[in-house]
Amino acid sequence: MQTLAEGLENAGHRAVVVSTSPQKGVSTGTIAGVKVYYVGLKNLYWPFKDKKNRAVFKPLAHAIDTFNPWMAREVERVLKLERPDLVHTNGLSGFSVLAWQSVKRRRLPLVHTLHDHYLLCPRSTMFHRGKNCERRCVECVPYASPREHYSNRVDAVVGVSRFILERHLRYGYFDRVSTKRVIPNPYQAESPARKPYGVHSLPIRFGYLGQLNTNKGIELLLDNISRLQVGTWRLSVAGRGLNAYESYLHEGYANPAIRFLGYTRPAAFFSGTDVLVVPSLLRESFGRVIIEAYAYGVPVIGSNRGGVLELIEEGRTGFLFDPDLPEELVERAERFIDRPSTIDEMRDACLRKAAGFLPRSVTETYLDLYAEIVEAIRGACALRG
Repeated sequence: MQTLAEGLENAGHRAVVVSTSPQKGVSTGTIAGVKVYYVGLKNLYWPFKDKKNRAVFKPLAHAIDTFNPWMAREVERVLKLERPDLVHTNGLSGFSVLAWQSVKRRRLPLVHTLHDHYLLCPRSTMFHRGKNCERRCVECVPYASPREHYSNRVDAVVGVSRFILERHLRYGYFDRVSTKRVIPNPYQAESPARKPYGVHSLPIRFGYLGQLNTNKGIELLLDNISRLQVGTWRLSVAGRGLNAYESYLHEGYANPAIRFLGYTRPAAFFSGTDVLVVPSLLRESFGRVIIEAYAYGVPVIGSNRGGVLELIEEGRTGFLFDPDLPEELVERAERFIDRPSTIDEMRDACLRKAAGFLPRSVTETYLDLYAEIVEAIRGACALRG
C-alpha cells in the first residue's frame, strides 16, 4: 500500500492514507510525501501485540470489527476533510465494512483490493489448527455473512492473485460488482545484487526469508533439508518470530549448516542466497517474498498452494512442491545440488518475471482502473439525471 501511495504521488496525483493505530485519538504524519492519518483503534484491544485476556474478549472484538460505527465515524471525518475523488480500501481490519458505507454515503467511487481472507475469516487466513479450511468454519459465518452483504457496495474489486479473487467469488462475495480484476502487489529491489554468472558450486546456499511461525512451514523446511547429503547444502534463515518459538528453533535445529540471521535486509540476504525456499502451509494470497527473490535473480522452490502457484513458472523460475509430500521438497532441492548450473539458467527468467511487478507498472494499472470507475459512475449519474 505504501508503494502504491508513493507511486500515485510520483505520477502527479495526491494520495492520503488512513491507518489504524494503537494510540488513542487521531494524529497525522507524512511518509515520503504521503499524508497519513493514524486513527486510534476503537475496540477492546490492539490485536497485533496485546494478548492479555484476548481469548475471553475475542468473540466480541471480532463482532465489533465486523460493524464498528466508531471507526466508521472517523473515516467519515477524514473524507469530509480531504474530499477525495476516489477511495481505495486495502485492509479493513480495525475499520470494518462500515467504512464502505461511509464512503458510499458521500457517493464516492470505491475500489477494494483483496490481500488476504479477512472478509471470509476473522483470522484472515482460513487456516486453523494446522490445516487449511476447505470451507468457512461455523464460528466464522456470523462475522463473514455481513461482510459478504456489504461487499456489493464497492464499484470494483481487485485480487492480488486470481486465487484470492476467485475464492471470494465462490463464496458469493462481490456478485453484483461488475468490475473484477487481478493486479499484483508491486516490488522493486532496493539495490539489486550483482552476482557473476557460472560460479555456483557446492554447497548450494538455500535461504528462507519471512516470519518464523508454524504456518509458514519453517519446521517443514528444517526437518527435511537435513535429509540432503552433508556438505552439499547450507541454509540461511532470516526473519523473526515470538521469542519462545525462536529459541525452540535454535535449540531444536542446531546444525553447523543452518544459520539463523534474525532480521536481515533483502539485498544482504539475497547476495548470499542461491535458491529461496517458500514452504508455506497456508494458501498464501500472493507471496511477495517470491517477487523479491526474482528481483535479485534468485530462483524459488515454493509450495503449490494459493497465489504461489501463479508466481512460480515450473522449470523456468523455480519448482513447486506439495507440503503434504515433504519428499518432493527434498527432490526439488536435489535438482539444484545435482546441477548447480540450473541456478544461472533460471536467473534471466527470474529477472524478467520481476520486471512485471515494478511499482510504476502496477501504479499505471491502478490509475487506468480508477479512471474507468470514475467515468462509469459519471456516465451512470448522467443517465439518471
